Amino acid sequence: MNRVILQKADLSSLSGAQPQTQPSNHEVLTLDGALILSGHQPTFLPYPGFFYRMYHSNIMDICPYDPLSRHSDRYQHRVKIGTDTSWRWLTLPLEASSGCTIMAAKLKTNFMSERWSELERVYHKYPLWSQYKDTLKEIFLGYSSLWELNFRLILWLRDLLGIKTYLSISYGAEGVDTTERVASQFSAYGSVVYLAGKGSLKYLDMKKYEHLTNSTLAIVTYTPPHPFSEVSILTPLMLYPPQKVLEILNIRRELIKVIVNGEAYNVNYLNS
Repeated sequence: MNRVILQKADLSSLSGAQPQTQPSNHEVLTLDGALILSGHQPTFLPYPGFFYRMYHSNIMDICPYDPLSRHSDRYQHRVKIGTDTSWRWLTLPLEASSGCTIMAAKLKTNFMSERWSELERVYHKYPLWSQYKDTLKEIFLGYSSLWELNFRLILWLRDLLGIKTYLSISYGAEGVDTTERVASQFSAYGSVVYLAGKGSLKYLDMKKYEHLTNSTLAIVTYTPPHPFSEVSILTPLMLYPPQKVLEILNIRRELIKVIVNGEAYNVNYLNS
């Protein structure tokens, strides 16, 4: 059984400083038996924050029925490769109608070898490229559907990192706004703690979400360390062994920082 302790944090701890005193009893909320859930679109070769939330979840729900977005801040079909100081976009060639779902988007497979060459040019001199390139190439060139390619890569990366989180596929969303649609995807899990990324502050009404789902919404404040804060997790994986990658990215079983109802907390997961 999982126990989640929400311990009120000194706001200065969001910058890495440690609270100076232990909290009094009224500052501690314990949720016994809580299921820790996160969710995300099937993103292309995700950046480290994706795997941070996965690592701290019992289940990560993958949402291929979400609308395909071509906005510059969406990474469903493109990703930054390289490092924070020396990166380039890798963009998958798509056949997709306006307003279609991620699931409906197809890859222009005749251009995928060219995209593979772009990936290889960036990473071929990295220490572990030769160890992973054959498996990665087989996956990269093996699919005609965007969401299937992305999901298969996510599975490969999860297993490579030794993360034990279950992955599920969400239902199609229903509702008149984003909050209602997200709630409709996750309400079937019952009362859970939902770990959301910082970007969700832009589109989720937190109180409405909690009312619709009877769940606690916790906004993770994690930012990956430089030089891996904005690039695919492939970059550290091509440089270091998987366990070293988790260590460098500060992905470990320890107190994590979240925001719940506008308050800063430390969250600790205990197995009992």
